[in-house]
Amino acid sequence: MPVPPKDESMFQRKSLREAAAEQIRAAIFDGTLLPGETLNDHDLQDWLGVSRTPIREALNDLARVGLIEMAPQRYTRVAEPNAGDRTHVMQTMGALVGGVVRLTVPTLTDAQRTTLLGCLDATIVAVENRAGDEAGRLRWQLVDEFVQFCRNPVLVRATRDIIDSLAFQLTVTRTEDDTAWESLEENYPLLRAAITSGDAIAAELAVESVFRLSESAA
Repeated sequence: MPVPPKDESMFQRKSLREAAAEQIRAAIFDGTLLPGETLNDHDLQDWLGVSRTPIREALNDLARVGLIEMAPQRYTRVAEPNAGDRTHVMQTMGALVGGVVRLTVPTLTDAQRTTLLGCLDATIVAVENRAGDEAGRLRWQLVDEFVQFCRNPVLVRATRDIIDSLAFQLTVTRTEDDTAWESLEENYPLLRAAITSGDAIAAELAVESVFRLSESAA
């Protein structure tokens, strides 16, 4: 496996287990570690500079959320999403994020609302310009902001527990023909209007449509 640069500051702020998990997760999402790639304990120790125990704990954490696949005495590897699951993954993401949005919109502060609307405005421009990578990046930024602003800690924990795996599956299985731009052009402005007016139900429906309909091949 390739050895990315080590982030020393991360290990000063977090436990060894948390820091190792975050480094491995980042390498999966930036494409340094590819789907299906085998992970070797010794290589990980050389890269991260920590012992085997926190690395195995980190791998177990990442396996629990679906980023790593493990079979005792056989393999430890980066998960390899199945494109055939894409429809169900999209529906799950829409329902999950929609629930967060419905609870969060009525409790937004003015500053939080401004942050969300700024991200949405940039997203709408990216969609108008058919900038797929930028629109996708902004969509995940928007989701992260909604989760960050949600005041239900139980829902936040549950969402963060599964959202990485769902996002990874959608990113890896995406093709250039997947995006239904017309649906995004319709639903992002609806989401913006709902956030502005504080209409939680309309915001939830718009978000669900963004995820359920934005991938025509899903």
